[in-house]
Amino acid sequence: MRQIAQEYAENGDLEQATGALEKLKLANPGQLLVTLAEADLAAGRAREDIEATAALAAMLGARSQKLVAYLSPTPIPVQAQAATLAPVQVTVIVPTATEAHSPTAVPPAATAVPEPPAATPEPTPVPAATNSPTPPPQPARVVADGNVNLRSGPGRTYPVIGALRGGQETAIVARNENGDWWQVEGSNGALAWVAGTVVRVLGAIDAVSVAQNIPAPPTAAPRPTAAPQPTAPPVAVAPAGPHFTLTVRRLWTVEETGGFLAGGLSVNCGFQHNLHVYVRDAAGNLLNGVTIREAGGVQQELVSGSKGSGMAEFDLYPPGKDVYIIRDVDGRQATSDTAAAPTVPDAISFDILRGAHFCRDDADCTHFVSQRGCYGHYSWDVEFRRNY
Repeated sequence: MRQIAQEYAENGDLEQATGALEKLKLANPGQLLVTLAEADLAAGRAREDIEATAALAAMLGARSQKLVAYLSPTPIPVQAQAATLAPVQVTVIVPTATEAHSPTAVPPAATAVPEPPAATPEPTPVPAATNSPTPPPQPARVVADGNVNLRSGPGRTYPVIGALRGGQETAIVARNENGDWWQVEGSNGALAWVAGTVVRVLGAIDAVSVAQNIPAPPTAAPRPTAAPQPTAPPVAVAPAGPHFTLTVRRLWTVEETGGFLAGGLSVNCGFQHNLHVYVRDAAGNLLNGVTIREAGGVQQELVSGSKGSGMAEFDLYPPGKDVYIIRDVDGRQATSDTAAAPTVPDAISFDILRGAHFCRDDADCTHFVSQRGCYGHYSWDVEFRRNY
């Protein structure tokens, strides 16, 4: 992103810069540029690097008060400006006595009356230069990329209480601690929450504070306990219904997601965040038409075979998804294990992170997790097998 910003600073080609950013497949690239510029400012990087990054962010509609204050020119005091102005020199020409009594100027019969000297003109005052005031920063707000849900709290487990239409804009009131959900004003004036991954952020957000009194995530209602049934005489047992067992759960390597381990403790994260679900029968044959459901959240349902033979693909966002199977190919209800596919590093074991090349040893993994490394950019393969 710094390289793209520097190239834009050199050639001024905004179309080239936005095209390069789109290839990175980032959510809210303008706000990420603001965050990068503020981090460079805190790290003491060269001013020209910070200016390039902040300038490209501003062209994308994102800025912060901290960067505006840092990059604004220092005003020159009015007294210092007035002292630098050169004084105006005025020359006054007074006629001599000979010129005043010249025979050609006064008739012989008249007594020449000398004309009074011309008044010395007053120097024209030069107004002191003033600096144009820095325009106030625009208030923080979001614009919906499409029709998106508004929820009662910062997470997909909270119930939907409204929506924003594509292109609709609304003010940001607060944020959650991780900064990936925004509290906004709904269409009826009530407060609601929207995920940062489905909106674009405009204006200065450095002054947006963490919301107070965030409601606790809702808990699933307990299932009612079936009333005891009277003992019945033995009957023939029907064959057990279909059950799907989780047999494979694999985290993609950092290289598979489009990144690499750069040396030392540095990790260049990829951009993929997918969950591939494969379904097979007991003999290992791929099955199409099995219904897979997301646990919690919007409970999205996909069918195996929709993304290739025996496969379905879910898009993962922080903190990830849990999925399980609810129906067999013939429409019968099915039972299933649950497959977890988190996209935050502190929900993934060190063994799995090491095996996928995100870190090398426990010390390296501890540092990586403490920095929330590659947050939101993890992909998984899982496989379910039917019991017949």
